[in-house]
Amino acid sequence: MSAPPARLELALAPTPILKLDRLSRRLGVEIHVKRDDLTGLLESGNKVRKLEFLVGEALQQGADTLITCGPPGSNGCRAVAAVAARLGLRAVLAIRGERPAAYDGNLLLGRLLGADTRYYPELGPELGPELGAELALERAEGVMEALAAEVRARGGRPYVIPESGAGELGALGYVECAVELSEQIHHGAPRFDTIVITAGSGGSHAGLLMGKQLAGLPGEIVSVPVTAPAERVRQAIVRTVGAAIQRFGFAIEVPKTIHLLDGYQGAGPAAATDEELGVIVALAREEGLLLDPVYTGKGFRGLVETLARDPKALGQRVCFIHTGGLFGLFPLRDRLSRLAQ
Repeated sequence: MSAPPARLELALAPTPILKLDRLSRRLGVEIHVKRDDLTGLLESGNKVRKLEFLVGEALQQGADTLITCGPPGSNGCRAVAAVAARLGLRAVLAIRGERPAAYDGNLLLGRLLGADTRYYPELGPELGPELGAELALERAEGVMEALAAEVRARGGRPYVIPESGAGELGALGYVECAVELSEQIHHGAPRFDTIVITAGSGGSHAGLLMGKQLAGLPGEIVSVPVTAPAERVRQAIVRTVGAAIQRFGFAIEVPKTIHLLDGYQGAGPAAATDEELGVIVALAREEGLLLDPVYTGKGFRGLVETLARDPKALGQRVCFIHTGGLFGLFPLRDRLSRLAQ
């Protein structure tokens, strides 16, 4: 059992909470958005909250190189590249898939930020069922360990960041978010019946559940899995909370029930449906708010469709945590241009 590492202050926080007035009137439910897409520019989104603890530990260990893995459009890889450049560290990114003919979106930003980018077609573009999640994860970990050995052989000091910042240490970023939200409510923000977040690895959901107990955050915590099957996300959340209790000694319990809105999984930006992209275009025009095609677009669609079926399903006042990903829109410019017309 050990204390968490000192948190680096990387994110622009607290992030604001905004009400979506027109959408709220249309659905008959108060919908608010916590703008975690505003945690920074190049560091924007939920990943930088996780990196406050992961990179904090890296610096405590004297690391000079950050290594992580992800698909070509990875928000996590882009955030690691941005934080590394900001702190004067080296970044090495293991990208799932082939080297593209041209850089775009998050991948372009990673290259502009100076990250050493390596390509691994054998890993596949996503942690998808066609490869098997456990096998894909094992292969990615093997690749990152080989990169770490390469750095050490050159005299460097590597620190490996799990893909998407998954795990109990990264989840502390959303324990802090829960504390922040609880303080905002104490100082006059609305008291929400439900807090909704998109789930990839489930780490942000796990952090919010821990923060709910530690900070007395009111409301149910619900997530929308957008990459992995619901049961795998539930297991990951339970595992992450249990690992945090064991590692950090938190006086909390592993939740017996994990609330998910299921049925909105996709296989990355290329698989985004016209319906999902249509949600992005509609919200941009109705509220001036942009979502991304991989995570928040799918998650927000799950929220809106749930409320359209039953306006009372999540209570009268709902907060959606916008976890960023704006740069993921640009590789889909052709399809979005057609929909925008």
